Amino acid sequence: MSTPEPDLSNISPEEFAQMIGAASEEQVTEAVHAVGTEAALDRVFEGMRDRFVPDRAKGVDAAIQFVIQDEGTEHAYLVSIKDGTCSVDRTQADDPKVTLTADLVPFLQLVAGKVGGPQLFMTGKLKVGGDLFFATRIMGFFDTVSP
Repeated sequence: MSTPEPDLSNISPEEFAQMIGAASEEQVTEAVHAVGTEAALDRVFEGMRDRFVPDRAKGVDAAIQFVIQDEGTEHAYLVSIKDGTCSVDRTQADDPKVTLTADLVPFLQLVAGKVGGPQLFMTGKLKVGGDLFFATRIMGFFDTVSP
């Protein structure tokens, strides 16, 4: 008998990080698909916007493109950092400073703090286009989630 999937639409960032850390890749995928990939990703990117720390991004003016791949579908999110603010839109940028492309589960592991960007990059699970040096700084602009 399987346990019911958690409701990702109402889960806190801390509960999300805990779930990602404790679940198998298959369980994470099932939980996301239960609420819908876009709904889950919307929640993740809202959380990133909410955890943005302006002091850590002083002087940054950048369009950061995320492309999350799930079952043959690409989900594009644009994180814009400018003048101490962070906005998120579900769109594709014309000329982002950097583009980060990953499959669904590795991306969720990255934002939940369960695996680092360099590790994902070195194993081919995170592709970086554009400014590689800037890409190494991105997660530092946001507070980390503590499960």
